[in-house]
Amino acid sequence: MASSSTSSEEERSLRECEQYVQKHNVQQLLKDCIIQLCTARPDRPMAFLRDYFERLEKEEAQQMASQHKSSMRSDSREDEVSPPMNPVVRGRSRRGAISAEVYTEEDAASYVRKVIPKDYKSMAALSKAMEKNVLFAHLDDNERR
Repeated sequence: MASSSTSSEEERSLRECEQYVQKHNVQQLLKDCIIQLCTARPDRPMAFLRDYFERLEKEEAQQMASQHKSSMRSDSREDEVSPPMNPVVRGRSRRGAISAEVYTEEDAASYVRKVIPKDYKSMAALSKAMEKNVLFAHLDDNERR
């Protein structure tokens, strides 16, 4: 009986945690933080992250202040609606446009994979490079080949 109440308590706590993360957009915040860290590649990552979060906090305070001022002005004009707060990180340079050729289902069905044979030494070098890469870590031996 005690283990079932503990289990339900853990589930409730987990749900509350998930709601908190969603409410405050924590996943996107951390994702943006990691992108900035990997883009800048500073020698002192902790100092970079501290400065990054301080900058975000200042931007949030400025947004809150400007929203407060605009809401004070719009109190007299009830029909105006202030725009919602945008959680997107400011100051980040945007990626350029990406374009590609359009493929149809027939193109995909008739696609023939091009296999370039490699000697043992090349395969060993490729395997060594791939084993440490996070993009290929989940692949099994068949998929790596």
